[in-house]
Amino acid sequence: MTIDTLDTQQMSLLTGKKVVKIIMDYGSIIFGLKHIIEQFEFIENVIISHGLDSGDVERMKPDILMLQDSIAYRYASKLAKWKSNGIVDHIIVLYDKDSELRVDQLWKCRIVSYLPSYSDAKQLLIALEGQLRGFSIIPTHITEHIELRQKSQKSMRLLTPNEQRVLKLVAAGQTNTEIAQAIHLSVRTVETYLNKIYRKLDVRNRAEAVCKYYQVNSL
Repeated sequence: MTIDTLDTQQMSLLTGKKVVKIIMDYGSIIFGLKHIIEQFEFIENVIISHGLDSGDVERMKPDILMLQDSIAYRYASKLAKWKSNGIVDHIIVLYDKDSELRVDQLWKCRIVSYLPSYSDAKQLLIALEGQLRGFSIIPTHITEHIELRQKSQKSMRLLTPNEQRVLKLVAAGQTNTEIAQAIHLSVRTVETYLNKIYRKLDVRNRAEAVCKYYQVNSL
């Protein structure tokens, strides 16, 4: 797909030229991204770097910062500070395998947009426009996981503190006897708690309850 085939009317809706900073370890990919992005009419300049120079970013204050996921993880606290201080308002994380994205770690930095590093012109245009307009770009499988997680969180809030404690120990692999000893209850009481947990979480057994627990506590 060429730039000529893109919807130029959509591009013209953005006011003011934007500066994009791309930080990646991969030489050939970063030059390809630069070549594509600098052709968009709302882009003033595309600056590339193979490493994150904090002083350079803070002086430049790019409109959009695009950076490789491994770099984002290393500088997560710095990115969070930049977002809070308005140094960089828009950040897009570039990834190779969406299954390996550590989204929870990045959400704490208020980073909510992710894009394959091998994206074509149309994908890049949608991502850049979307980010500038306040939309998030998230991989489909992560979106599905988020929906499941939200449902599980709603169910988990129905559990009492004692039921939550029992479920946590179940998820840690402890038997009913071990749980009873750990929290000073009878085995029968632990079994009663488990039956209440199954009912509230709408699950049939121990394995399904643990599955819901991890949907809430991990990504």
